[in-house]
Amino acid sequence: MKVLALHGAGGSPADWDPVVTALDGSHDVVPLSLTGPWDWESVLDRIEPHATDNPAVLGMSMGGMVAALWGRRHPECPAVISIDGHGVPTQPQRYLDPAAVAPEIEALREAFRGYGQPELQQALEDLDCFEVFRDLRCPMLLALATKPMPGHPLFEQYQEGLARDVPTLPPNIEVTRVDATHAMASDDPLMVAALIKDYLDGR
Repeated sequence: MKVLALHGAGGSPADWDPVVTALDGSHDVVPLSLTGPWDWESVLDRIEPHATDNPAVLGMSMGGMVAALWGRRHPECPAVISIDGHGVPTQPQRYLDPAAVAPEIEALREAFRGYGQPELQQALEDLDCFEVFRDLRCPMLLALATKPMPGHPLFEQYQEGLARDVPTLPPNIEVTRVDATHAMASDDPLMVAALIKDYLDGR
């Protein structure tokens, strides 16, 4: 199956190389570059020329968020796979008590601004993935990391919000929890490749 692969924020198509190697030709993976401007409809428009033969779409982090947007635009898509792409920790709606963590959220925003690309950071914060997920009609696999990345002060609180929100997803979305961090694609490409292959082989 042809699979378009979308990298995370600050990444590149080469981020998929270890996973592609681990897949060992079982699927025709085509890594794409995601670039601004960060209006999501225009991002999808730039993917369209690569989407011959109704491909599956795979994404990590931000790429997983874009993959979900693609699936909403294309209900005929055979499969969407999101590797821990479900939002960003600066979204207050993802917490059980946003007011209680407001100072930590603002500190994270400031840290993210230090990375540059403020337009991208704002676009990611404005995108509510769970609204997108509930509109999806194609099959989707959502792989959720269960271990925190170093320096993620709100990981437990964010996980509590996910535990509230994940059960609201429609039945066409399969959720799997992975004993790994957000960096699972680079940390354990064999495991991620197995997730991808098992899901796509069932389509």
